Amino acid sequence: MIRRLGYACIALGSTATTNRTCRLTNATPERLRELIALNLGGLAEVLHYNTRLNIRFFRVSSMIVPFASHPINTIPWWEEFADELADIGRYAISQRMRLSMHPGQHTVLSSPRVEVVDAAIRDLVYHARFLGALGLNREHKIVVHAGGTYGDRAKAVDRFVEAFERLSGATAERLVLENDERSYSAEAVLGISARTGIPVVFDALHDRVLSSPGSADRPSLLAECFRTWHASDGPPIVHFSSQDPGKQPGAHAEWIDPAEFLAFAQDTGPTWTDCMLEAKGKELALLRLRQALAPVATEATLSADERLSALAVQR
Repeated sequence: MIRRLGYACIALGSTATTNRTCRLTNATPERLRELIALNLGGLAEVLHYNTRLNIRFFRVSSMIVPFASHPINTIPWWEEFADELADIGRYAISQRMRLSMHPGQHTVLSSPRVEVVDAAIRDLVYHARFLGALGLNREHKIVVHAGGTYGDRAKAVDRFVEAFERLSGATAERLVLENDERSYSAEAVLGISARTGIPVVFDALHDRVLSSPGSADRPSLLAECFRTWHASDGPPIVHFSSQDPGKQPGAHAEWIDPAEFLAFAQDTGPTWTDCMLEAKGKELALLRLRQALAPVATEATLSADERLSALAVQR
C-alpha cells in the first residue's frame, strides 16, 4: 500500500525554483551566498505549494547549494543559513512531509578511480549535512545507485562496500540503494544490502528493463526489498514511472499510466510505502494520476492519517 506520492525537484505549476547556479568561474563567495539564499527561499515556496496540493513527499534538488562539495565553495552555509534551514525543516515536519535527495550520476562509490570515490564521499557528506541542517531524522533519505561494473562486478561491489564503510554514521544512516536499468538489478542491490545493511529502493521501470534471469515475481521481490528497511528508516521508498514509448528502455514518460500504477500499488501488498513518481510531468503527472484513479477510491479505502486509499490514491 502506498501512503504518500511524491515527485522530483521541479514544480512545473510554480514559479519557484531551487536549482539556481552559476559558472564555476563566477562562483565567488558573494555569488554563492546569493544563490543559496534564493534557492532556500524557492524551496520554502515549493513546500508550501505542495501542501496546497496535499503532496507530502518531495525530492530536493542536489543543486540547492551550488558547488556544495566542490573546493570552490568554502562557505559554512549550514551555519550562515542555519535559521532559514531550520524554518524549512520545521515546516516540513509540521506538514508530515518526507524529503529525499538523489545525487547525480557522477557520485559513484564503486569506481576504480580513487579521486572519483573521494569526490562521491564528499558529495554524500554534503547531502547528509543538508538534510541534517533541516533538522530531519533518518527517515529522510539519500538515494544512490551502485554504479558501473567496470568489467568485474565482484570487485566493483567490493569497492562500493569499502567506500560505504568510510562514511560517518550521520551519512551512512541516510543512504538507500536503488536498482538501475543497466548494471544492477534488484537482486544485485539486495546482495549489496546484505553486506552493508543499506535499505533497498525498488524502481519498477528499472526492474522492467533489467531483471535477473529467473528472478522472483514482483510481489515477492518487493517484499524482500521492504525487509531491508528498519523502523528508524521510515516506510520503504519505491520509485515508479512509465516507459516513454519513443525512447530507449528506461526513459521516463511525461505521464504515469494509471493501469500500470494500480497494478504496481497492489503488488506492494500490506506494507505502507512512499512512492516517488519519476515522470517528466512532475507534480502535474501526480495530479493527473489522482484524477484518473479517483473513481476507484472510496472513503472506506482511505487511511486515517494520510487520507490515501489502500490502492495508492491521494485525494
